Amino acid sequence: MRPKNELKTLVADRNGEFKLHLFLAWGCPFCHRVYAAILITGLSPLVSITWTQNIKNSSGWKIGSGEDPLFGFTSLKEIYKNIAFEEGQKPSVPLLVDLEKRQFLSSDSMAITRLFTSGLNGRFPVKRNIAPESLINSINSCNEWLHKKINRQVYRVGFSTSQKEYEAKVEELFQALDYLEDLLACQPFLLGEQLTESDIYLFATLIRFDCVYYPLFKCSYRHIADYDALSSFMLRLRKVDHIESSFDEYLIRQHYFCSTMHVDGEERDLNPSRIIPAH
Repeated sequence: MRPKNELKTLVADRNGEFKLHLFLAWGCPFCHRVYAAILITGLSPLVSITWTQNIKNSSGWKIGSGEDPLFGFTSLKEIYKNIAFEEGQKPSVPLLVDLEKRQFLSSDSMAITRLFTSGLNGRFPVKRNIAPESLINSINSCNEWLHKKINRQVYRVGFSTSQKEYEAKVEELFQALDYLEDLLACQPFLLGEQLTESDIYLFATLIRFDCVYYPLFKCSYRHIADYDALSSFMLRLRKVDHIESSFDEYLIRQHYFCSTMHVDGEERDLNPSRIIPAH
């Protein structure tokens, strides 16, 4: 995969023709962080987007007919075969490509998010700066911690294959949530008074927690609704401009409860009935 610091950016030319293109999925929290960053920074005009079909089956992410502007394919797997930077790379979203050259740019959600929060590496002004240079080291450290302890940990819990593994993973997850509860009881955002990228990283997991990770992934010590500070944090984030339009709660639930999950190259059917719980 292309290293983060070598991520090249191409933007719309003077005629408004898109060159940056994203493949995203509504259900995916890693896509959510990217899309929220685009909306918050006001850089939507610089990138076109294809949304994958919401329900993923055993063959992976599908794309509606006529919705792939690169080759006209109907699956992400076919696109990767033609543009993947590294042979054998697994098809995943988010995927950022150069539309004009039909070239892979990145599938790293952290790198893509930073591309937009930085105004495409400083080339464009942003409406809201959530990655200020004065906080960038703290943001990077917090993002890495969240990615490991929260964003990825819910999947480690849900995909545990033994009782011992599950109990260890779920305990680690809730220790991290307890820490965040104490932190956010003292300040409005993760790094103090200012909204940053890190808050978006956390929000994308929290918004999925009670409706998906708690019941389906067995992250079931407590609901996020049982945490006063985390609940207040979520309400605070939902009032930020454009955050509400960065996700769809029904599509989130539909994706997880009706899709085949892929874990370390293996298929996991967590909900064979395909019944979406009442909400």
